[in-house]
Amino acid sequence: MKYLIVLLVLFLPKWGNSQHLFLIEDEVMDDDTKVNALIIRSTDDFDEVMDNFKDFVKDKHDLKVKKENNNTYMIEAVNLPQLSIKRGDMKIYLIQTDSAKILAFSFRLGYDISINSEEYPEEMTEFKKLVLDYMGYNYHEHYMAKIDEKSKLLDKSVKELRQNEDKIGSLQKKVGSLDKKYQKETDESKKTDITSDKNSLENEIGMLTNQLPALRESVSEQEEVISELKEEMNNYHQEIMSLQSSV
Repeated sequence: MKYLIVLLVLFLPKWGNSQHLFLIEDEVMDDDTKVNALIIRSTDDFDEVMDNFKDFVKDKHDLKVKKENNNTYMIEAVNLPQLSIKRGDMKIYLIQTDSAKILAFSFRLGYDISINSEEYPEEMTEFKKLVLDYMGYNYHEHYMAKIDEKSKLLDKSVKELRQNEDKIGSLQKKVGSLDKKYQKETDESKKTDITSDKNSLENEIGMLTNQLPALRESVSEQEEVISELKEEMNNYHQEIMSLQSSV
């Protein structure tokens, strides 16, 4: 992997600066072997990325991923007729640059043979489709996980807000009942007790009412975050569709 790291330093400007998605065919070094690969921009968490990749190839292609080291994974003896009539090893490289996390995918038919667009145009087209299919799957799962997490927080905040508002409504009814009771009461000592109870309720209402702006702001902020996540997910979906249509 040390050769790969050296090569990455040279390619950082080409791979790491774009804030948009991309699919680049380029070469990486795997130990001392130069390998042709498809390179894409990844989401931020490599653990999540590989979990999604394992689920993707398992669910869609019934394949199992093997970990070689912290930066490299492999699917041995891949049998994908739409990709190649020959079995090959698919390798996935996890690459950290200064500005982005990158994934590189190679499909190797032999120790020093990896498919490329010049020699294997049909196979490379299918490989690109597979990689972009995974890209779409990964970004969808990535954002749905975030949206689900934020939605749970939103539900909790909405519940707290409604409980607060319901509590205020219930206390206000009790205050109204005490007012009616006070008007009918003739015993001064009992009227004093009623006034004391009413003051306690009104103090509690005041405390709960003071909490309302912060609770409503929290709900609003979380709704905005969810809306932004959905917009980001949609934008990435459109980018991926554009990349797929260009293959």
